[in-house]
Amino acid sequence: MKAQIAFYFLILGTVQLGLLIGVYHYKKTQQSLLKSEYWTFSLAINILALYLFAFGIFFIDDVSKPPFSFAVANTLFYIGSILQLLFCISLNSDITKLTLRLCAAAIVVFIPVFEYLRIYSDFETRTVFMCCLTALLYIGEIQQLIVYKKTIASKQIEYLKFATSVELMFAICRITLVIFPTLTIHEVEQIPAILTFVTLLQFVMNTLSYIAIGGYWTETISIKNHQFQLENERINQLLREQNKLIYSLSIANKTATTGALAASIAHELNQPLGASNLNIQLLQLNLEKNNFDTSLFKEVLAALQTENSRASTIIKSLRSIFLNEQVEHEKVQLQIIIEEVLTICRPDLEKHNIEFHLKANSAPSINCVPSQIKQVFLNLFNNSIDSLNKSNQPNKNITLSVHQEETNIQIDLFDNGIGISKEKQSELFELLSGPKTTGMGLGLWLSRHIITNHRGTLDFIEVPQGALFRIKIPSK
Repeated sequence: MKAQIAFYFLILGTVQLGLLIGVYHYKKTQQSLLKSEYWTFSLAINILALYLFAFGIFFIDDVSKPPFSFAVANTLFYIGSILQLLFCISLNSDITKLTLRLCAAAIVVFIPVFEYLRIYSDFETRTVFMCCLTALLYIGEIQQLIVYKKTIASKQIEYLKFATSVELMFAICRITLVIFPTLTIHEVEQIPAILTFVTLLQFVMNTLSYIAIGGYWTETISIKNHQFQLENERINQLLREQNKLIYSLSIANKTATTGALAASIAHELNQPLGASNLNIQLLQLNLEKNNFDTSLFKEVLAALQTENSRASTIIKSLRSIFLNEQVEHEKVQLQIIIEEVLTICRPDLEKHNIEFHLKANSAPSINCVPSQIKQVFLNLFNNSIDSLNKSNQPNKNITLSVHQEETNIQIDLFDNGIGISKEKQSELFELLSGPKTTGMGLGLWLSRHIITNHRGTLDFIEVPQGALFRIKIPSK
């Protein structure tokens, strides 16, 4: 009889152990989407209790006075039932600290009470005590599962509720079977076969309840993974639609940008071409008046050549940048470039009563494309002249400072004009933006692009009044 009962408990413990091992390995390979700590701990504790019962049966002489190992096993069964109830509660709400304290207090009270019953009471009283406690816990589990079923439709939860209900029924049957007989049981062989059978069925249903929880856990993970797949597909679909929209917008934006860029280039070329047109008109006027002043003609032709050279420089610079052409660098004195720029800008300086100051501690040479560096200076000078033209400053000045450093040449161009607002500083060097109201911002973007290609930097330096642009370019 002892061996047979022990064998049944070993089988149930082994089945539950297999379930626990399967769950453990599944958790290692899958991201857990369900709080499973309570029921997995409950399962582990229940397995330990089953094995204690199985091996403890062999050492029982009088079931009315069992060894201490039976008190430990029953305590473990009680803890496992409480943890299973906590799992059911966690389905509907978070487990509070108060709930955990109450459960801990229940376990602490249970231990001395059951130990007292083990020593001073009989088999029947302990059985009724354990069945009543577990029945109360089963009722709590069923109540939580009924509440959860109202919000979530799950076959596994339905199976769990069924298994727990049957466990409750078997617990009540055990109470009935123990109360009515008047015989006091002292030996394992005296336990009625029907009581042993009902007890084993209760533990079988307990095993099925753990299997149902495991099934619910894997079911929930499968559902969540399916939802993730659907969500990923939805996100991918949105990304594809976004890419199509971006592509459509880029086509539309490209058309708009091309038109704006063309207008910007036209503006940059407008000044030299406009000046050339005025000089041509002057020549035509003198020819109509038969005025063949050689010195005037030479002066006008020189101006035409300068403006045409300026227009050609702009076109070459843009061509080399947009077509990524390799342009040959050469060693040239910076002073020569500055003088050529001043020759072009001097009429505007005089027209607007602007004084120019050059501060240089040396006459450095740089390895560059002269026409491109000349274009940078022209753009910066034109911006300064425009700013000073809008200023009410009585003394209008442009100061160009050149400092030879160890490996770089620092060039500061300062004007005491109206300056640049903070709102425009952030997009100062962006294409199709800038401080001017005309021209659409090609000049500064082009200037920085040229200096960057020369391994240098062009930055705006904030000053209390006016505007300061700083160029740093390698001297070698």
